Amino acid sequence: MKNKFIFITMLTFLVSVSYSQTNLKKIISYNVIEGLQQDSVTQQMFVDWINVIDPDVVALQEMNNFTQKSLETLARRYNHPYAVISKLDGYPVAVSSKYPIVNVQKVIDNMWHAYIYANIDNVHFFVIHLSPHILTKRLEEIKTILAHINTLPPDEPVLIMGDFNSVDRSDAMQYDDKMVQAMREKEENNTHIRNLNNGNIDYSVLEYLTQNDFIDTYWLTNNEFIPSVTTPKFGIPSKRIDFIWANKIAAEKVVNGTIIHDKYTDIISDHYPVYIEVDFKK
Repeated sequence: MKNKFIFITMLTFLVSVSYSQTNLKKIISYNVIEGLQQDSVTQQMFVDWINVIDPDVVALQEMNNFTQKSLETLARRYNHPYAVISKLDGYPVAVSSKYPIVNVQKVIDNMWHAYIYANIDNVHFFVIHLSPHILTKRLEEIKTILAHINTLPPDEPVLIMGDFNSVDRSDAMQYDDKMVQAMREKEENNTHIRNLNNGNIDYSVLEYLTQNDFIDTYWLTNNEFIPSVTTPKFGIPSKRIDFIWANKIAAEKVVNGTIIHDKYTDIISDHYPVYIEVDFKK
């Protein structure tokens, strides 16, 4: 079983020999559903899966019930000596890395969940998890994140990654009337859910990123839609709400990427992980 897994993964993520190991950075963003459901079997599957891919940076959402210490313990199981969690309650975000994580800011105020800003190997990372239920709140949150980014040097690479709980207009052909009707009915039956924009699917959150010169890295190396939710264990894959967005400096360095669907990510979480490779010496 393990050898078969390695073979499949190597086929999926074979990197051209033209890129040196030190120049290429492999990055994963993954909503792991409520702290990997605090299930030891699921956690071990996650660790084994991560170890095969061997990423340099892992951004995590829904790290429920983890502490700073238990996060560090988990990260060391896949050879990441550095890790940071945003908070200890609710739905924390987290990041782990092979490289020191410095200049960390954990932003909780005015955020539904939280976000982490950190500098990792001279790249600016924002690990986020936007409001799941209220469009207007997501707009407020993304504007806060962009305001933070505007304080950084404009000629340095920036990556924003996580669960945006938002869809992008580039995928509009995937979202049919049946989906919209289901969302309308959900809002009629749940007064706390307000994700539609005048009864229609909203694209304004991610359009705000585009208007601020950020680029959806998925389409840099893909030409077909792959959903990020929901996995077969939890429902029907239908939407792309998990992203890694890059400013122009970082986007120029992206050499590969995908949303990883395999028999392991089908069951680890209700979300699929987003993956990119970035050659910062390119």
